[in-house]
Amino acid sequence: MGVLAAASELLELSTKLHKLIPPRAGDVDRTMELREQRFRHLLRYARDNSPFYRRRLQGIDLETCAIEDLPTLSKPEMMADLDNVFTDRTLRRSDIEAFISDHANLGVYYKGKYALCHTSGSQGQPALVVQDKHAIITSFAAQFARGNKVKRKFLPHLGRLVNPARMVIITQRPGFYPSSTFFNYFPRVARPYLKLQRMSVFDPIEEIVQRLNDFQPSFITGYTSSLEYLAREQEAGRLKLREGGKLEQMNSMSEPLPPAVAERIESAFGVHVTNSYSMAECMALSCGCPMCRGSHLNSDLAILEIVDANNQPVPNGTPGSKVLLTNLYNLIQPIIRYEIDDMVTMSARPCACGNLLPLIEFVGGRAKDRLWIEVDGQSRDLPIYVFLAALDNETNLAEHQILQTEINTFVLRAAAQPGKQLSAERLRSYINQSLAREGISDVVKLEVELVDRILPDKSGKVSRARNLYGPASDNAQPASGDSSRVTA
Repeated sequence: MGVLAAASELLELSTKLHKLIPPRAGDVDRTMELREQRFRHLLRYARDNSPFYRRRLQGIDLETCAIEDLPTLSKPEMMADLDNVFTDRTLRRSDIEAFISDHANLGVYYKGKYALCHTSGSQGQPALVVQDKHAIITSFAAQFARGNKVKRKFLPHLGRLVNPARMVIITQRPGFYPSSTFFNYFPRVARPYLKLQRMSVFDPIEEIVQRLNDFQPSFITGYTSSLEYLAREQEAGRLKLREGGKLEQMNSMSEPLPPAVAERIESAFGVHVTNSYSMAECMALSCGCPMCRGSHLNSDLAILEIVDANNQPVPNGTPGSKVLLTNLYNLIQPIIRYEIDDMVTMSARPCACGNLLPLIEFVGGRAKDRLWIEVDGQSRDLPIYVFLAALDNETNLAEHQILQTEINTFVLRAAAQPGKQLSAERLRSYINQSLAREGISDVVKLEVELVDRILPDKSGKVSRARNLYGPASDNAQPASGDSSRVTA
């Protein structure tokens, strides 16, 4: 990178860091004005430069329309005509796929200016996402300016040149998947301020522990299951991060963060665990709250509609069946009302931390992995917390996974902590007691399978709940007591 290019990147990053400081009370109206301006600009730019959107937005008054007036976009629709979605008319899906097939291209900007990413395909078909350097810098600026302790010590403080922050990211090995992409394109001008080590969830745990003990990070970001595993190592005395006194914050990503798991991690390390909600299609979607379990929606950078199965909005405090995402800062691949099969709950109350950005209270995972039962011919959601509340009683438990294999039939896969033993009968008794409290012990059939370890899938993640049978019928009803809600 030349001197002028580096200076330009540093100026852009510094400017965006300043502009993305969380809004104060007097800034809320201005934040909404910015969102509206970016929304209208996105619509006009997409219409003028993307053949796909030119057809899609035909006949709609883009200056006055409400977002609900626009059509929704599914992943198959986008991928089927991806070449025409791009606003840079030189981009071709086949060329992009060839580029990312070569591992040597990790961290290399395609055509010198585009960051490339693909989704894992956990919702079925993988998607390709292209964004330019400006969008990447926006993602970094949002992460470091909001809801994150790094913000107070990043670029504005030259002391970080002498004593850089030390960050560890624990995912799978580097690739073109979303969480890796964020660090693949880490701005060069920011590197003196942050020492970064990357570790894989597939590395031997003994190696991870040794590297962490030697490095003594200030911040750790990883899958929830990875952080939970580290907590067990800390409790066992093999990991010594709390004793080192350097650790300031941990961040969970890519997997739901149940309250009991968060409490265990925080108890082990003595620091707060933030919970970020983002995806390849919008990496700057939210930033974890430094006080509560939720994350703050960057509502000036994205619009997130929480809707039911028929795309009708649900009130704050109520879980949706899916979300509709509009990315306001990626003009290269416009993403407008894009359907994502996540069950999200927005908070009905302001966040106690004082941040005025909307609070995402809880992300329950993919709707396709929603557990359900059938009672008297009616389908009902079965929150995973019915199982988790029971499993909290078993102190020898290391890992677990709930599988739905048929209607009303579930399998608990459970692994014991090293040197400990589990009793299948005792686990079954705990869960049956929890089911009885909900009045469904005579409905649910449960099998318990004791295993040595629950391995991550090919994406490097451990899914705590998986529906192997299929979705419920359209008459599914919320579970009584709304036990799927988690208060942030």
